[in-house]
Order: sequence, then C-alpha cells, then structure tokens
Amino acid sequence: MIKNPKFDLKYQYRRTLEMSLVLSLLGIISLLMIFKKFDVDISMRALEAPAIEIEDIPITRTIKKIEVPRKPTIPVEDPDVDIEDDIDIPDIDIFDPTLAPPPPPPAMEEELVPFYKVEVKPLLTGGNQAIADYIRRHNLYPPMAYEAGISGKVMISFVVGKDGKTRNVKTIDERPAKLGFGEAGVKVMKAMTFTPGMQRDKPVAVLMQQPIKFTIE
Repeated sequence: MIKNPKFDLKYQYRRTLEMSLVLSLLGIISLLMIFKKFDVDISMRALEAPAIEIEDIPITRTIKKIEVPRKPTIPVEDPDVDIEDDIDIPDIDIFDPTLAPPPPPPAMEEELVPFYKVEVKPLLTGGNQAIADYIRRHNLYPPMAYEAGISGKVMISFVVGKDGKTRNVKTIDERPAKLGFGEAGVKVMKAMTFTPGMQRDKPVAVLMQQPIKFTIE
C-alpha cells in the first residue's frame, strides 16, 4: 500500500518546520537591513572633585626655663652671739656592783638521733640481765601484782646521753595499767648505764625504748 505524500502527517510536519525556519531567517535579515545603523549616545560627565584646602600650621616650640641651682649657704660665726658654756656631765659608774649580771645565753639543745639512724648503737651495761638483777635486788616488783600473781609488761622511753647515762625516762605503755609496773620500770631504767652511741666517730645522744617484763618465778 503506497501512501500519498500529500496526506502523510510526518511529511507535512517536516515541511512545516522547514518553512518556519526559512521565514524566521527572512524576518531577521529584513530587520537587520532596516535598522542597520545603531546610534549610541553615551554622555559622560566628569565628577566634580572636592576642593582640598591646605592650611599652614605654624611650628610651635616649648621653651623650658633652665633653673640654676642655688649656691649652698655657708654658716658664718656671728661675733655678737655669746657661746654657751660647756655642759658638765656627771661621772656615772657603769660597772655598778649592785646591778645583777645579765643572764647567760640559752644553752643549745642537744641533737637527738633516733635509735634506727645512729651508726653505733648504745649498749646496755650488763645486758637485760642487769635489769632483772636490779628489780630483784631492790624488790621493785609491785606488791599488789605480786600478791595477786599477775605478770606485767611496760615500754619505757628514754634518752642515752653522750656520757652513757639515761634521762627523760618515762612510761609510754603499761599492761595491766595502774598496778605499779610503770613506776617500777622507770626506776630501773634511771639506774641503768649504756655505752654511748656514736655518729661519725663522735658520741651523740640517742632516743631509745626498752621493754621490761615482770614475771613471778
């Protein structure tokens, strides 16, 4: 079956498009021919620059007045002024025997070395046996505890001086308390002697502690 190109829609659409393009081109060419000259009127106007006025400022200068130091005044003796007579100062006995002498300077506190820091430890003369013998010899066992058959234990704190003697003896622990074990321990350690502790080959005071047990044999 052969279609007639006159009635074919596809053919008619293409033909219409081509004719539209041709007519458009002809219209543009016609407009260009009519208005082929374009006059552009551009008028530029210079901006008015602001007027700048320069004013001369006179140079000023600060003038400081130089002060001249005053000359020192020298005192001049006035012959009309009488000179006062010399003042007699009575003799004062500085060394008055009735005055009390000044107090002596305070003694320097002796340095205490703890037992665990001293190089050579103090040693109890006679050892622990000397403590037991002293308690037995002087009958220092507390009577109330002895009669009740009670044993006790005390911890005594003291200082062994450079001479090996004890001082600052006191009880720091007592079990059982208030039965006389503490007082007995203090009496014992006050009577004990030690070889002094040594630090850098010199005798020193050493802070020590000594436990004492009281038992009935």
